[in-house]
Amino acid sequence: MKQRQIERQSLIISIIVNAVTGLAGLAVYIVTDLNALLLDGVFSLIASLSALVGLFISRRSHWRTASFPQGLFFLEPLYAVIKSLAILFLLLITFLETSATAYAYFVNQIGHQIETGPVLPYTMTTGLICLLLGLYNSRQNDRINNMSTMLKSETKGNYIDAVISLGIGFAAFLLYFIAIEGPLGFLHYTGDFFITVILVLFSIKEPIAILISSFRELTYATTNDQDIRDMVYQILKPHLKHKKDDLDILIYKQGMQITVKIFILDLENTDLLTDLAQEKADLLNQLRKRYEHIRVEYTF
Repeated sequence: MKQRQIERQSLIISIIVNAVTGLAGLAVYIVTDLNALLLDGVFSLIASLSALVGLFISRRSHWRTASFPQGLFFLEPLYAVIKSLAILFLLLITFLETSATAYAYFVNQIGHQIETGPVLPYTMTTGLICLLLGLYNSRQNDRINNMSTMLKSETKGNYIDAVISLGIGFAAFLLYFIAIEGPLGFLHYTGDFFITVILVLFSIKEPIAILISSFRELTYATTNDQDIRDMVYQILKPHLKHKKDDLDILIYKQGMQITVKIFILDLENTDLLTDLAQEKADLLNQLRKRYEHIRVEYTF
């Protein structure tokens, strides 16, 4: 199965699963008025919507146009950047909302008791589903040599969603053992805030990491993916081992496209130029056995 087919298959499953868990989360939020569940439900719906956009991009990023003759691969890291920003914005909004609720209780003694009835079965179920979905997307990306920026973003999002769901469930479970008249009784009114703070602290690292790596791809920086670098150099080595002192090799990755730029330092060596020209086709064939969208450029 081609790389694009595997990517699209994963995105379709992500769309369906995230939509179901997101709508379920909003339904339980309406019953319980637990803001952390709003975060959980909206997070899943954003993941479903973004996977739908990702599916559209996956079908078109390889298209070539007059303005983008090498393809629209930049759309893939752009997708990951926007999704990461949306996740960070959602985490911030939820944190501010629950902070306002906690402030109202501690300062003005205004609050509503948290209803935990359906929370535990919902969070345990969705947490497990999100974890399995993350493992599935990660496995699918492994099948295509971790080339999909979008599946990498989806996988991280699935794991964050699982942490949010399981964290809410664990906190709801603890409330069963805390007496509302006891010294920790305030958690029945403000536990939402403390749950959200902990979840934000645990979850914020991943979207920031994806944002940084995707921004590097979007701006066409040289790749820092060591697995790709090692594999490309391994394939290049038998072709260029006797010429490496006269060459400088840079590797770029943008979405599923890899560009290998070979800078020729000794322009007076005509034998070198002839050998490189003759070996280019064979070199590309070897590289394309591993990477579907890859090109080699000689630069003088």
